[in-house]
Amino acid sequence: MLQEILKQATKLQHDQLEQLMFVDKIMNGSLSFSEYKQILLTNYLVHADLEKQLHTGIDSALQQKLQVDKRAKLAALKQDLLELDIVLSEKNLPKNSIPILQNNAAILGAMYVLEGATLGGNVIVKKLKTNLNLQNRQLNFHYYQVYGEDLVARWKQFCQVLNTEIDTDDHETCIQSALNVFACFAVAMQQIPKSKSFAQA
Repeated sequence: MLQEILKQATKLQHDQLEQLMFVDKIMNGSLSFSEYKQILLTNYLVHADLEKQLHTGIDSALQQKLQVDKRAKLAALKQDLLELDIVLSEKNLPKNSIPILQNNAAILGAMYVLEGATLGGNVIVKKLKTNLNLQNRQLNFHYYQVYGEDLVARWKQFCQVLNTEIDTDDHETCIQSALNVFACFAVAMQQIPKSKSFAQA
């Protein structure tokens, strides 16, 4: 299945991203408020750059099968950032220089990374809610709970499309696109300290 091929082909990048996004600190409860803010900003930059082009670029039949209108996460990220009193200046957001090809294989490869991150959020949010550095800030963790009770069903729905709609000849395109998105996260994380687009009220 393409799902397993992608998992193996991107394992190194997945592990590197977990380190970059402080997953060890999340799991052991030592994540700081500043680090949590950096994680949210990184996710926001990536989704602001990619979400619309992915959801509108895939063909209409797959849009319906995936119910892409229910997969938007940017609004949830905005809510979380507003809870942190972060005002966004979207006109000046830094952009990633890594293109996502506009075909089904490339888009599904990119979505594999974003949907996988959403699935992992189910474990992460439980740890964030017990983090003593965050508990007194009245956070709702909208992004990490964006699918609510539909989380597992949405993941299975995505994997069904991924595993059945992409020809073998297009597997490499799908893999490369997923790798590009992992790279997008690394670029976004580096851009945050340099960007003047974020200001705290």
